[in-house]
Amino acid sequence: MDDRLDKIIENSCDKFEEWIKILNNHQKSISFHNEFNFEDESKLIYQTVDVLKNISSLAIKYGSFKDNFDTSKMSLGFYGPTLIIKSIKTGKALYLSSDLGGLYLETELCHSENIKNMDDDFWLELFELKKFKRFEYLENTNFSIQTQRKYPELFHTYKNTIYLMFRQFFLSKLECYEDIDLGSLKVKWKADEEDFTTIIQEICLAFKSMYKMNYKLWKVTDLKNKKSLKNKNH
Repeated sequence: MDDRLDKIIENSCDKFEEWIKILNNHQKSISFHNEFNFEDESKLIYQTVDVLKNISSLAIKYGSFKDNFDTSKMSLGFYGPTLIIKSIKTGKALYLSSDLGGLYLETELCHSENIKNMDDDFWLELFELKKFKRFEYLENTNFSIQTQRKYPELFHTYKNTIYLMFRQFFLSKLECYEDIDLGSLKVKWKADEEDFTTIIQEICLAFKSMYKMNYKLWKVTDLKNKKSLKNKNH
């Protein structure tokens, strides 16, 4: 870890014990639902969201992004809340959640048509994410049986993330899909198996890589739109 991240963690580590307590109590409320009344469960949900907001603020601080983020919204799933961390500049969101398994961070890749314009720095960020023990690449597009039979050699059991992303891109082009969906990136952390300080450090690192990948995809479209607007005004 770098010195700057170590300093950010050091300045907040006195709060970690309380955060852990809240997250553990929230998990307990899910596992032993009958032992908690509605008021207690609601209170724990909002306390958990506050913890997620605090963690996200550390990630945003570490990233030093030239951007602002809206963290005022959340969604509530069966196993816990998800904090929606929306970039004001790109309009895309990252999602930080707490459930029975622990914590996880996820984002959908935006402007997928721009994957062809990405340089090596984009892929280096992906490699940084793949270093995490519980990194997952999630394909959001399920190609039809007809498409799979048409290109059988493309649908063996491949696990290479770059290959799978380009398969999504090229097949969407070939099959004339209206939208290209490159899928989602996700990293999970199990609280009972990993040190909490390490989890927070890794969330900061993963957040930065996910944001940078989406920023690079968004920037291509942003520049095209600015160029088009400039030409229109002339």
